[in-house]
Amino acid sequence: MAWTAAQLDRIGSSEELEITSYYESGALRDWTTIWVVRVDNDLYIRSAYGQSGGWYRHAMHTRGARVRAHGVETDVTLHPVTESYINDRVRTAYESKYRDQPSALEPMLAPAAENTTLRMDPVG
Repeated sequence: MAWTAAQLDRIGSSEELEITSYYESGALRDWTTIWVVRVDNDLYIRSAYGQSGGWYRHAMHTRGARVRAHGVETDVTLHPVTESYINDRVRTAYESKYRDQPSALEPMLAPAAENTTLRMDPVG
């Protein structure tokens, strides 16, 4: 399933995104606030703490999560980005969107975070 134009605009323009994942019981974990960027018609996230980040570890267990931002809340599938040209575009999007927060941006541009770049696709 693809994002609608409204979803892309609302989530992509939001300063922050909240993300969670499901316990095996089906209950939701606590929400975590992270950054999100849009590149063309795709939305991307990264873990500032690399693969040791709690939300990242839990979400990657099933390659899925639930996200919410600007009135949009939906389940997503998570796709690791391995192509360097896409990671370069995501990096540029982070630099542009969050340039006024240099101390917080720095970890998002580090190799540990880059290695956790995920494309989010909406579920059903």
